[in-house]
Amino acid sequence: MSADEEQLIGHSYTRARRHPLVIGKLPGAGRLPGGPYTITQIVTMVAAFLLLVITRQLWAHFGVMNILVMIVLPWGTAWVLRYARLDGRDPARALRSLLVYASTPAGGRLAGSPQHRSRPRLALATCTVHVRTPARDKPKAVRAAAAMPVAVAPAPTRPARTVPVPTPAAPRRPPARSGLQALLASLDEH
Repeated sequence: MSADEEQLIGHSYTRARRHPLVIGKLPGAGRLPGGPYTITQIVTMVAAFLLLVITRQLWAHFGVMNILVMIVLPWGTAWVLRYARLDGRDPARALRSLLVYASTPAGGRLAGSPQHRSRPRLALATCTVHVRTPARDKPKAVRAAAAMPVAVAPAPTRPARTVPVPTPAAPRRPPARSGLQALLASLDEH
């Protein structure tokens, strides 16, 4: 690397500044074992415990070990969720983002309601073009013909509008030119 080049290094601290809402202490100032826990971990532990209680008849054939399974399995799933990251977010937030994305209409939303694009329509219009030329170089008949408007009608079913032709005023003196304008005009003449 030469002296003219300098290496730019960028640092991002946004992940370190985002602290998730956690539950880590009991009301009596004691710590939860294995804590602190995020809201996602708490919900996962409760849901896994309730699922095990509901399906107890299917799996509970271990005697006293059933209690250990009902404690270790919910805690283990919550512990795995502590380290699981999808695009830098915990799985609950990533799932929520996926559901919001899937439920959004294709055209997006505007003020809370689905936004739809209108169908393209043919625009019919009339355009009048006025051509102006410098008055000093042209004869009077050519100046009058150049000042006449040209009407363009896109559809043959609509009649073309006629625009009254303005009468040419008395010739005016051209405005004074700056040095740059005179130079540009002389280049256009050659």
